[in-house]
Amino acid sequence: MNRKTKRILLRTVTYILCIIIAAFALLPFLWGLSTSLKDNVEVYSLNPTLIPKNITFENYKAVFHDTSMMHYFRNSVVIALVSTLVTIFVSLFAAYGFSRYRFPGRAPLLTSILFIRVLPRVCLLVPFYVILANMRLVNTIPGLVLVYLIVGMPLTVWLLKGYIDAIPIEVEEAAFVDGCGPLKSLFLVVVPMVAPALAAVGMFAFILAWNEFLFPLLLASDESSRTLSVGLAFYIDETGIQWGQMMAASILMSLPAICVFSYAQKYIIKGMSEGAVKG
Repeated sequence: MNRKTKRILLRTVTYILCIIIAAFALLPFLWGLSTSLKDNVEVYSLNPTLIPKNITFENYKAVFHDTSMMHYFRNSVVIALVSTLVTIFVSLFAAYGFSRYRFPGRAPLLTSILFIRVLPRVCLLVPFYVILANMRLVNTIPGLVLVYLIVGMPLTVWLLKGYIDAIPIEVEEAAFVDGCGPLKSLFLVVVPMVAPALAAVGMFAFILAWNEFLFPLLLASDESSRTLSVGLAFYIDETGIQWGQMMAASILMSLPAICVFSYAQKYIIKGMSEGAVKG
Protein backbone atom coordinates (compact mmCIF):
# COMPACT_ATOMS: atom_id res chain seq x y z
CA MET A 1 0.00 0.00 0.00
CA ASN A 2 1.61 3.26 -1.14
CA ARG A 3 1.55 6.57 0.66
CA LYS A 4 -1.25 8.06 -1.44
CA THR A 5 -3.53 5.10 -0.78
CA LYS A 6 -2.84 5.33 2.96
CA ARG A 7 -3.66 9.02 2.91
CA ILE A 8 -6.95 8.41 1.10
CA LEU A 9 -7.85 5.57 3.48
CA LEU A 10 -7.05 7.68 6.53
CA ARG A 11 -9.09 10.57 5.22
CA THR A 12 -12.03 8.28 4.47
CA VAL A 13 -11.95 6.76 7.96
CA THR A 14 -11.74 10.26 9.46
CA TYR A 15 -14.78 11.44 7.50
CA ILE A 16 -16.77 8.36 8.49
CA LEU A 17 -15.94 8.88 12.17
CA CYS A 18 -16.90 12.56 11.93
CA ILE A 19 -20.23 11.66 10.34
CA ILE A 20 -20.95 9.08 13.05
CA ILE A 21 -20.08 11.52 15.83
CA ALA A 22 -22.15 14.31 14.23
CA ALA A 23 -25.12 11.97 13.80
CA PHE A 24 -24.82 10.82 17.42
CA ALA A 25 -24.81 14.46 18.57
CA LEU A 26 -27.59 15.70 16.27
CA LEU A 27 -30.03 12.81 16.57
CA PRO A 28 -31.42 13.81 20.02
CA PHE A 29 -31.94 17.39 18.80
CA LEU A 30 -33.64 16.22 15.60
CA TRP A 31 -35.84 13.81 17.54
CA GLY A 32 -36.85 16.61 19.94
CA LEU A 33 -37.60 18.91 17.00
CA SER A 34 -39.68 16.18 15.39
CA THR A 35 -41.62 15.54 18.60
CA SER A 36 -42.34 19.24 19.04
CA LEU A 37 -44.02 19.30 15.61
CA LYS A 38 -46.32 16.32 16.28
CA ASP A 39 -49.81 16.25 17.73
CA ASN A 40 -50.57 14.21 20.86
CA VAL A 41 -51.88 11.25 18.86
CA GLU A 42 -48.62 10.88 16.96
CA VAL A 43 -46.44 11.68 20.00
CA TYR A 44 -47.88 8.76 21.97
CA SER A 45 -48.11 6.41 19.01
CA LEU A 46 -46.74 2.89 19.50
CA ASN A 47 -44.92 3.23 16.17
CA PRO A 48 -42.84 6.41 16.49
CA THR A 49 -41.52 8.12 13.38
CA LEU A 50 -38.74 10.66 12.95
CA ILE A 51 -40.60 12.71 10.32
CA PRO A 52 -44.03 13.96 11.53
CA LYS A 53 -46.98 12.83 9.42
CA ASN A 54 -49.01 15.94 10.24
CA ILE A 55 -46.86 18.95 11.17
CA THR A 56 -48.45 21.20 13.78
CA PHE A 57 -47.24 24.24 15.71
CA GLU A 58 -49.76 23.90 18.52
CA ASN A 59 -47.04 22.90 20.99
CA TYR A 60 -45.11 26.10 20.28
CA LYS A 61 -48.29 28.17 20.58
CA ALA A 62 -48.99 26.57 23.94
CA VAL A 63 -45.50 27.45 25.16
CA PHE A 64 -45.78 31.08 24.01
CA HIS A 65 -49.18 31.43 25.66
CA ASP A 66 -47.88 30.03 28.94
CA THR A 67 -47.15 33.13 31.03
CA SER A 68 -45.05 31.18 33.53
CA MET A 69 -42.74 29.84 30.83
CA MET A 70 -42.33 33.30 29.32
CA HIS A 71 -41.46 34.63 32.78
CA TYR A 72 -38.87 31.86 33.21
CA PHE A 73 -37.49 32.71 29.78
CA ARG A 74 -37.05 36.37 30.76
CA ASN A 75 -35.31 35.32 33.96
CA SER A 76 -32.91 33.11 32.01
CA VAL A 77 -32.11 35.92 29.57
CA VAL A 78 -31.45 38.44 32.36
CA ILE A 79 -29.36 36.00 34.41
CA ALA A 80 -27.32 34.84 31.40
CA LEU A 81 -26.57 38.35 30.15
CA VAL A 82 -25.73 39.79 33.58
CA SER A 83 -23.59 36.74 34.44
CA THR A 84 -21.70 37.13 31.17
CA LEU A 85 -20.94 40.81 31.74
CA VAL A 86 -19.97 40.34 35.40
CA THR A 87 -17.78 37.33 34.60
CA ILE A 88 -15.93 39.18 31.83
CA PHE A 89 -15.38 42.22 34.05
CA VAL A 90 -14.21 40.36 37.16
CA SER A 91 -12.15 37.76 35.29
CA LEU A 92 -10.35 40.45 33.28
CA PHE A 93 -9.21 42.32 36.38
CA ALA A 94 -8.32 39.12 38.25
CA ALA A 95 -6.32 37.71 35.33
CA TYR A 96 -4.55 41.02 34.76
CA GLY A 97 -3.63 41.27 38.44
CA PHE A 98 -2.27 37.72 38.57
CA SER A 99 -0.36 38.21 35.33
CA ARG A 100 1.23 41.62 35.91
CA TYR A 101 1.62 41.99 39.66
CA ARG A 102 3.63 40.05 42.25
CA PHE A 103 2.20 40.07 45.77
CA PRO A 104 2.36 37.81 48.86
CA GLY A 105 0.20 34.70 48.50
CA ARG A 106 -0.17 35.11 44.74
CA ALA A 107 0.73 31.51 43.83
CA PRO A 108 -1.43 29.81 46.52
CA LEU A 109 -4.38 32.07 45.71
CA LEU A 110 -4.08 31.39 41.99
CA THR A 111 -3.88 27.65 42.61
CA SER A 112 -6.76 27.65 45.07
CA ILE A 113 -9.09 29.00 42.37
CA LEU A 114 -8.77 25.66 40.61
CA PHE A 115 -10.24 23.81 43.59
CA ILE A 116 -13.69 25.09 42.67
CA ARG A 117 -13.28 23.42 39.27
CA VAL A 118 -11.97 20.17 40.72
CA LEU A 119 -14.81 19.69 43.22
CA PRO A 120 -18.08 18.16 41.92
CA ARG A 121 -20.89 20.69 41.78
CA VAL A 122 -22.97 18.63 44.17
CA CYS A 123 -20.37 19.31 46.87
CA LEU A 124 -20.88 23.05 46.41
CA LEU A 125 -24.66 23.09 46.76
CA VAL A 126 -24.87 23.19 50.56
CA PRO A 127 -22.05 25.75 51.05
CA PHE A 128 -23.55 27.98 48.37
CA TYR A 129 -27.00 27.73 49.94
CA VAL A 130 -25.70 28.57 53.43
CA ILE A 131 -23.70 31.55 52.15
CA LEU A 132 -26.55 32.92 50.05
CA ALA A 133 -29.01 32.40 52.92
CA ASN A 134 -26.80 34.45 55.24
CA MET A 135 -26.56 37.12 52.56
CA ARG A 136 -30.33 36.91 51.94
CA LEU A 137 -29.75 36.14 48.28
CA VAL A 138 -31.59 32.81 48.04
CA ASN A 139 -34.33 32.91 45.38
CA THR A 140 -32.85 36.04 43.83
CA ILE A 141 -31.27 36.77 40.48
CA PRO A 142 -28.14 38.39 42.03
CA GLY A 143 -27.60 35.21 44.04
CA LEU A 144 -27.53 33.05 40.91
CA VAL A 145 -25.24 35.54 39.15
CA LEU A 146 -22.81 35.32 42.07
CA VAL A 147 -22.85 31.51 41.97
CA TYR A 148 -22.23 31.39 38.21
CA LEU A 149 -19.37 33.86 38.61
CA ILE A 150 -17.67 31.67 41.21
CA VAL A 151 -18.23 28.44 39.29
CA GLY A 152 -16.90 29.86 36.03
CA MET A 153 -13.90 31.77 37.40
CA PRO A 154 -11.37 28.88 37.43
CA LEU A 155 -11.57 28.51 33.67
CA THR A 156 -12.05 32.16 32.77
CA VAL A 157 -9.28 33.54 34.98
CA TRP A 158 -6.70 30.95 33.89
CA LEU A 159 -7.64 31.35 30.23
CA LEU A 160 -7.29 35.14 30.34
CA LYS A 161 -4.12 34.98 32.42
CA GLY A 162 -2.42 32.74 29.85
CA TYR A 163 -3.41 35.15 27.11
CA ILE A 164 -2.22 38.26 28.99
CA ASP A 165 1.07 36.54 29.89
CA ALA A 166 1.81 36.31 26.17
CA ILE A 167 1.51 40.09 25.69
CA PRO A 168 4.95 41.75 25.96
CA ILE A 169 5.16 44.03 28.97
CA GLU A 170 7.00 46.53 26.76
CA VAL A 171 3.70 47.33 25.03
CA GLU A 172 2.21 48.57 28.29
CA GLU A 173 5.41 50.33 29.28
CA ALA A 174 5.20 52.29 26.04
CA ALA A 175 1.64 53.25 26.95
CA PHE A 176 2.83 54.39 30.39
CA VAL A 177 5.44 56.59 28.75
CA ASP A 178 2.69 58.18 26.65
CA GLY A 179 0.81 59.09 29.81
CA CYS A 180 -1.57 56.16 30.26
CA GLY A 181 -2.36 54.98 33.77
CA PRO A 182 -2.87 51.31 34.69
CA LEU A 183 -6.62 51.32 34.00
CA LYS A 184 -6.30 53.28 30.76
CA SER A 185 -3.54 50.97 29.61
CA LEU A 186 -5.65 47.94 30.47
CA PHE A 187 -8.67 49.05 28.47
CA LEU A 188 -6.90 50.73 25.55
CA VAL A 189 -3.97 48.36 25.08
CA VAL A 190 -4.60 45.00 26.72
CA VAL A 191 -8.33 44.54 26.09
CA PRO A 192 -8.12 44.90 22.25
CA MET A 193 -5.30 42.36 22.22
CA VAL A 194 -7.19 39.79 24.32
CA ALA A 195 -10.52 40.24 22.50
CA PRO A 196 -10.67 36.59 21.30
CA ALA A 197 -10.13 35.36 24.85
CA LEU A 198 -12.81 37.74 26.14
CA ALA A 199 -15.19 36.34 23.53
CA ALA A 200 -14.40 32.82 24.74
CA VAL A 201 -14.98 33.85 28.35
CA GLY A 202 -18.25 35.54 27.45
CA MET A 203 -19.59 32.55 25.55
CA PHE A 204 -18.59 30.15 28.30
CA ALA A 205 -20.29 32.31 30.94
CA PHE A 206 -23.44 32.68 28.84
CA ILE A 207 -23.83 28.98 28.09
CA LEU A 208 -23.10 28.05 31.72
CA ALA A 209 -25.78 30.40 33.03
CA TRP A 210 -28.25 29.51 30.28
CA ASN A 211 -28.09 25.72 30.55
CA GLU A 212 -27.42 25.22 34.27
CA PHE A 213 -30.08 23.16 36.06
CA LEU A 214 -28.72 22.01 39.41
CA PHE A 215 -27.97 25.39 41.02
CA PRO A 216 -31.22 27.16 40.07
CA LEU A 217 -33.19 24.08 41.12
CA LEU A 218 -31.97 24.52 44.72
CA LEU A 219 -31.13 28.22 44.90
CA ALA A 220 -34.02 29.65 42.86
CA SER A 221 -37.02 27.50 43.73
CA ASP A 222 -39.30 30.54 43.98
CA GLU A 223 -41.28 31.31 40.83
CA SER A 224 -40.06 34.91 40.73
CA SER A 225 -36.45 33.83 40.09
CA ARG A 226 -36.95 30.42 38.49
CA THR A 227 -35.14 29.83 35.20
CA LEU A 228 -36.28 28.14 32.02
CA SER A 229 -34.11 25.07 32.57
CA VAL A 230 -35.97 24.36 35.82
CA GLY A 231 -39.32 25.36 34.33
CA LEU A 232 -39.08 22.52 31.79
CA ALA A 233 -39.51 20.03 34.64
CA PHE A 234 -43.03 21.35 35.23
CA TYR A 235 -44.19 19.65 32.05
CA ILE A 236 -44.00 16.48 34.15
CA ASP A 237 -47.00 16.28 36.48
CA GLU A 238 -49.44 13.79 37.94
CA THR A 239 -51.15 13.33 34.57
CA GLY A 240 -47.93 12.30 32.83
CA ILE A 241 -45.33 13.97 30.64
CA GLN A 242 -46.38 16.59 28.08
CA TRP A 243 -43.78 15.54 25.56
CA GLY A 244 -44.87 17.84 22.75
CA GLN A 245 -44.77 21.04 24.80
CA MET A 246 -41.64 19.99 26.66
CA MET A 247 -39.78 19.39 23.40
CA ALA A 248 -41.06 22.68 21.95
CA ALA A 249 -39.84 24.58 25.02
CA SER A 250 -36.52 22.69 24.89
CA ILE A 251 -35.98 23.61 21.23
CA LEU A 252 -36.77 27.26 21.96
CA MET A 253 -34.38 27.20 24.91
CA SER A 254 -31.55 25.73 22.84
CA LEU A 255 -31.80 28.30 20.03
CA PRO A 256 -30.13 31.25 21.84
CA ALA A 257 -27.20 29.12 22.95
CA ILE A 258 -26.82 27.65 19.45
CA CYS A 259 -26.93 31.08 17.80
CA VAL A 260 -24.47 32.64 20.25
CA PHE A 261 -22.07 29.71 20.04
CA SER A 262 -22.24 29.55 16.23
CA TYR A 263 -21.56 33.27 15.89
CA ALA A 264 -18.55 33.28 18.24
CA GLN A 265 -17.22 29.79 17.50
CA LYS A 266 -14.02 30.96 15.81
CA TYR A 267 -13.30 33.39 18.63
CA ILE A 268 -13.88 30.72 21.26
CA ILE A 269 -11.53 28.25 19.58
CA LYS A 270 -8.87 30.90 18.98
CA GLY A 271 -9.11 32.29 22.48
CA MET A 272 -9.01 28.94 24.27
CA SER A 273 -6.21 27.49 22.11
CA GLU A 274 -3.96 30.56 22.27
CA GLY A 275 -4.63 31.06 25.97
CA ALA A 276 -3.72 27.45 26.69
CA VAL A 277 -0.61 27.30 24.50
CA LYS A 278 0.86 30.71 25.19
CA GLY A 279 0.25 30.58 28.92
